[in-house]
Amino acid sequence: MEDFSLLALVFVLGLRHGLDADHLACIDGLTRYNLREGRKTARWVGTLFSFGHGLVVATVGVILSMFSKEFTFPDYFDTVVTWVSVCSLALIGCLNAVNLVRSRSEQSDFKLRGIKGRFIPRIVRETTNPFMIILIGGVFALAADTVSQTSVWALASGNADNPYLPVALGLTFMAGMMLTDTIDSLIAYRMLAQSGQLGRTASKAMGWVIVALAFGVSFYEAFTYFYPWAELDFEVVGVVIFIMLLICFGGVRFLSRNSSKRISYR
Repeated sequence: MEDFSLLALVFVLGLRHGLDADHLACIDGLTRYNLREGRKTARWVGTLFSFGHGLVVATVGVILSMFSKEFTFPDYFDTVVTWVSVCSLALIGCLNAVNLVRSRSEQSDFKLRGIKGRFIPRIVRETTNPFMIILIGGVFALAADTVSQTSVWALASGNADNPYLPVALGLTFMAGMMLTDTIDSLIAYRMLAQSGQLGRTASKAMGWVIVALAFGVSFYEAFTYFYPWAELDFEVVGVVIFIMLLICFGGVRFLSRNSSKRISYR
């Protein structure tokens, strides 16, 4: 039963990690480029990205679990990672809020902005090669905040009696993240495939959702650092955020179908 609870927690951690603002920004950019190039991979960018990301995360998790009895992170590690995450999310929120206001005043298309993606060369970011997209996802997994999240379940599984548990947890985390990122790329694809005002409106609406998510998680992490009693059940939070993503997907799909019907009637 304990193993099942840990698997459920790790799956939700994967769902939540797939909603990282930097993930969404990179997936959005790659989806735009592949759609512009007329590639069939456009709608599956999130799947490819999270597959590469998940492979690295799962590998790191298995390695950490193997050496968990002899390895511990320094006491200051979690503090540093927490504040790097807080500042990064706040900056992402600011960048996208400014970009949304600017695109509205200039009547231009809105594009999500991230931080990690800026360190990847443009020639790599603008690719239609599926293997290169997988590689980009793997590079994103090398960040300190990803290692910190992975260490939570990796160290826990290292003390378990089941020798296969670390591998199962790695695959479970990967599955949760792939589910979230696949839905995200499908949302991005449907929004970008819409022409005219509908596509721009849907894209900007999703942009404001990302801004709210970035600021919300940033504030939550900072607040609970000083007031640990305010921490919520992480599993519940992850499920709620994932349901919000499903609602966004359903809304975009509904709008796109209605738009297609109106065009066919004409």
